[in-house]
Amino acid sequence: MIELEKLENLARKIPIEEVLRKHDWREFEEIVAEIFRRNEFTVKKNFRFKTRKRHEIDVLSVKGDLAICVDCKRWLGGRHKKAGLKKAVEEQEKRVRLLKNFLKRNPIAMQMLRIEPGCKFYSLIVTLMEEEILQEKNTFIVPIFKLNSFLLELEAYL
Repeated sequence: MIELEKLENLARKIPIEEVLRKHDWREFEEIVAEIFRRNEFTVKKNFRFKTRKRHEIDVLSVKGDLAICVDCKRWLGGRHKKAGLKKAVEEQEKRVRLLKNFLKRNPIAMQMLRIEPGCKFYSLIVTLMEEEILQEKNTFIVPIFKLNSFLLELEAYL
């Protein structure tokens, strides 16, 4: 769960990017997971599965017939970030396709994750900072400070 210090910083209206700069990627993923939990999603962090090789979804969030597969990117900046983000989208979309196929063959995993048959899967990358790209292919790219609003208005995006 989220440490008291982080919640206090957020309550003081310190920009979340500033709070999260001081913390590592694990804590970044935990904040993302907590935002989904607070929006009534069932959350599984670091879901690993194996096809021909091992794969991991940072945050797998399920609500009703909707599954959102999140890749968390706590990147601070750099010249080649746009290209890196496009590559991350390709990799995330591949993981989502492989996860869907994996779950079709594993009803026990579907039950454990509370994924209903016919569930729709979406790919999402949550970033620390706002990026130039908002959507690439079938993947939404949302900065963490907009994640709650994105989830509240999700139907408009889907």
